[in-house]
Amino acid sequence: MKRIKNIFISQLILFCITNFTNNYAQNSDSTRLPSLGDHVFTTIAGMSDPFIKTKFILTIGIANLVNTEIPIYIKSRDETVIFEPNIFYTVGGIEYQHAVKDWAAIHFKAGGLARVGDDVLSIAAQGISAASFFGIGMLFKLAESENLLLSGSMDLNTSSLTYIDFSSKFDDIDVDSLTSQQVINNYQILSGNLQFRLALKFSRVLGLIANASGSVGEIYARDSKNDFNWVFGSLLNVDMKNWINIPFGVAFGGTVVSNDWQYNTTSEPVYTVNLNISFINQGDFMVGLENYLQLVDQDRFDKTYKFHYSRIYLSYFF
Repeated sequence: MKRIKNIFISQLILFCITNFTNNYAQNSDSTRLPSLGDHVFTTIAGMSDPFIKTKFILTIGIANLVNTEIPIYIKSRDETVIFEPNIFYTVGGIEYQHAVKDWAAIHFKAGGLARVGDDVLSIAAQGISAASFFGIGMLFKLAESENLLLSGSMDLNTSSLTYIDFSSKFDDIDVDSLTSQQVINNYQILSGNLQFRLALKFSRVLGLIANASGSVGEIYARDSKNDFNWVFGSLLNVDMKNWINIPFGVAFGGTVVSNDWQYNTTSEPVYTVNLNISFINQGDFMVGLENYLQLVDQDRFDKTYKFHYSRIYLSYFF
């Protein structure tokens, strides 16, 4: 599986370079890409840019749990089993943003994920989950100069999570009562979000994107309550075209999230570290490969989970 993924990514990048490099142009007067002057910015998951552009983005990706051992105590056998679960994720989504004025845009996002273990013990310990997400909103330009752009967005988001949980049954296994225990949990979340997005150009080569957002939502699930959530993130951009004359952008960054709705017993906050490499063509198209590591402290096992994500995204700017 990993070998096939690497071959596919290599061929995709090679195709892009072969077919589009000669047509590449980076000019602040003609490019539709997110840019300040002659510096082009790239973004990562969870880090939206502040630019008022019409764009379409398609993302697909996979993830897996790495280097994490979990202890499980089986009461009926008075035994603790330590194992490394094999958890596999698949994720995907689309985004469309339409610039109605040079200072305002409307946008919507939709996406989903599915999680499953590839062996019986992993499924029993971590369960199976599937989630979907949809959001609509508006983006407004707040301030702009030659080397700075600040925008604000207001969004209304809804998400749905179905989680099949077997893990709680290990602590007190009773064969006679298993048929009466609930293992399927459904969650519905409706939230409003306010976000500030900043782009800074330090030079033709270096730039920075930063986000800060807060949201208040209603969670429709058993024993749940409304809550305030926050997200902070920053991203350092390197424009390789202006450095060594190749049509690529490289971005290093990370996010800190107060919670993550895809985990049922997650301690706050959730940290993510990202690396993104993007091929840029003709001033209106990007194809990127993003790898990021997400660190999650889970209450139940008092362990830090390490999730490795690989994501391919295609961005077209009108």
